[in-house]
Amino acid sequence: MKKVSVVIPAYNAHDTLARCLGSLVNQTLQDMEVVVVNDASKDDTIDICNRCKAAFPDRVVVVDSKENLGCGGARSLGLDAASGEFIGMADADDYVAPTMYEKLYEKAIETGADIVDSGFYAEATDTALLKVSDDLAGDLDDIKRSRLIVSGGYLVTKIFRREIFEEPKVRMQRNMAALEDLEIFTYSFLRARRIAAVKEIFYNYCDTAGSNTKMMDLDKYYDAVYRAMQGTYDKCHDRPEYPGCQMAIEFMMANVYSYAVNRCLYNQIARLGADKRNVKRYFEGLPSKELSMIKELVALRNEVIKIPFEENDFIMSKIAELDLAILKECEMRFGA
Repeated sequence: MKKVSVVIPAYNAHDTLARCLGSLVNQTLQDMEVVVVNDASKDDTIDICNRCKAAFPDRVVVVDSKENLGCGGARSLGLDAASGEFIGMADADDYVAPTMYEKLYEKAIETGADIVDSGFYAEATDTALLKVSDDLAGDLDDIKRSRLIVSGGYLVTKIFRREIFEEPKVRMQRNMAALEDLEIFTYSFLRARRIAAVKEIFYNYCDTAGSNTKMMDLDKYYDAVYRAMQGTYDKCHDRPEYPGCQMAIEFMMANVYSYAVNRCLYNQIARLGADKRNVKRYFEGLPSKELSMIKELVALRNEVIKIPFEENDFIMSKIAELDLAILKECEMRFGA
């Protein structure tokens, strides 16, 4: 068993994959593997993968998917192939510092942590972030888990003890255009018993053209939000830790629910102006497609978000007043 397996989904990654893989095969941690998944690319991505494996046969595992599965599905294939005691994740258009996985692994062994986090640098905005503060590190309870879930973060800055994904086996959904990591991110904080952090910036995020995180069409965004909400609920609600973190998890679902409703109302808000006085008018003359989507989102919200918004401190303090007013109007019009 390797100490760390790093899983990378790669789709049409000709321009960036060599840099990404180069930063991983040259890690100072010797006993690790790089699992790169070619997600049915149409360019020479598989050739880049195979050349890297030929140069580093003991360090690189190539999974060649003949079916395009999207980022979540490709990561799941990579998890199936990974053998590491800990699992890391990276994206093919990013790169990491050479000491990243050695330092994360050493911290995990030193502290007994199930998750170890580190810093994140975004090139486009020249900003650096570290999500796990000293007061959140150590043994996890309901308060710490809730704060970690609400504060957000990134899969790619962390390593996870393998058992989080294997006992029981948990994988990411296929072919989601965005938000494919939300359910796994939330679930991992419920499963973990202890968390630690290395206060260094290791991961370099490069915002490339065509990134999944950019604005996408309504159908894809609606599908992503709907499946992220349903997937988060399905993976988490039976966990014994769920009741103690329910407000935090429902805030996360309500937040993306709000994004999707606003996306459906985008043209109306742009035409009428973003003002609470216009909320009722946003729904007047709404096209049937957008109206149907909102009704379906409200029905899902009633299934997976049980605590009234007014009783959830995270929702009331972190979702903007206009967005809350829109959600309340949805409830009045389409709620049970």
